[in-house]
Amino acid sequence: MPFLRSKVSEGGTRKAIMRSTIPPWTPLAWNSIASGVNPGKHGVFSFHKVRKLEDKFVTRLVTGHDIKYPRIHEMATLLGLNAIAVNLPASYPPESSICHPGKCVVVNDWAAPNIRIYPKELERKYVHYFTTSLEGLKLKGSSPSAIESIAKRAQQFSEGVLNLLTNHDWDVAFLIFSETDWVMHDNPEFVAGEKLEPTTKVFNAVDEFIRKSCNLADNVVIVSDHGFNVCPYMINIPFFLEREGLIDITFDEGIELKIMGMRVPPKLIKFVKRRRRLAVLAHKIVGAVRKDFMHDRHVPYSKAKAIMPDAGIIYCAPGYEDEVLAALRKIPGIREVIRGSDIYWGPYVHDAPDFIVVPNNDYCVSVGKDKPKTQRNAAHHRDGIMIAWGKDVSKLSWKDVFEPWDVGTYVIALAGMPIPKNADGFIPVKEYKTYNYLVKWRIAKKARRIRGENYRSPS
Repeated sequence: MPFLRSKVSEGGTRKAIMRSTIPPWTPLAWNSIASGVNPGKHGVFSFHKVRKLEDKFVTRLVTGHDIKYPRIHEMATLLGLNAIAVNLPASYPPESSICHPGKCVVVNDWAAPNIRIYPKELERKYVHYFTTSLEGLKLKGSSPSAIESIAKRAQQFSEGVLNLLTNHDWDVAFLIFSETDWVMHDNPEFVAGEKLEPTTKVFNAVDEFIRKSCNLADNVVIVSDHGFNVCPYMINIPFFLEREGLIDITFDEGIELKIMGMRVPPKLIKFVKRRRRLAVLAHKIVGAVRKDFMHDRHVPYSKAKAIMPDAGIIYCAPGYEDEVLAALRKIPGIREVIRGSDIYWGPYVHDAPDFIVVPNNDYCVSVGKDKPKTQRNAAHHRDGIMIAWGKDVSKLSWKDVFEPWDVGTYVIALAGMPIPKNADGFIPVKEYKTYNYLVKWRIAKKARRIRGENYRSPS
């Protein structure tokens, strides 16, 4: 990344470590950065929303309807400014963002049934930029076809974002490249610096975007939601929970799906899932009938006393917390087991994971079930980067280490916006105004619901 390297070496450019959330997973880290508050206030704790019912866990992918706090593009439009947000986790459907009409462009993230754009009239013009080569995510690995697909995706994504920035008014733009993450997963040799050439096209595409965007922006902040780490091995937590009799690894999680108000029989879903070609065809048909479809996964407590929706994130069946905690503490290579309520705070901390597993090697845990550990691999590390330059950067105070919510308040202040009244991050200006974005955002949500404009939300 020659352009970024040259900017980092310039006087006036500021650099710091961005120390991510625990665990350093994409949805909770990016939403903490975008909102200036911790997960206990914005309500996103993993890629999945987990509910505990009387007799079972029910999980599904997290969506924009699960967000409990406004993010920077929404804050900007509440002030009458123009904003663009692209690929922010939990932004599906894009209509779920509470933006004033005509003031906001939102392209939702890749972790969704499909990619869409708000306002809808922009989809025909721009959506192909963000759907190109999405198979790169599924092809993660070091094969030439995987790297080529990810590089093509990065190039097309860059072109699409630059077109949005050039053709639409904006005061604040929040843009996330996922390709730099995808190319590192399952490639410890890239992270270790043993073999870098295959990644060149991916990082050069991002670097070229940064160079071009500098001509459009007064201030630029480059931040990663985490770093990467070479793991000598990955610890498979479910393997050890199964050995303690706390989960049944042979259980095929029940999926509940409704199409046009009709419940699809679970037996039919299981039959289709076991036949790959039929499953692909069924997915296309369901997607054509209901483009916003998302399914629930049902896990009875009789089959699992704990579930791990994402690596290292544990939810326990009622009454089994002590037993699960004892089992987790016995796993070799685990440094610490943390209660979610001990590290997050706010009105939604009751939805936090019961336990978060912290391994000796940060953050080398996996979801495998068939053996205690995997071979050498790459995984997220809590230390990422924070870089800023521009005409107003010197006016703000700086830190050597930023937490995610610190990044949020820094960017809000850099944009000249009032600081959120109940923000968690440090305030980088001595004299400032506060604004109760949360109250105004909730009022806007209720008004939209009364007008019947809310996009249908999952259960």
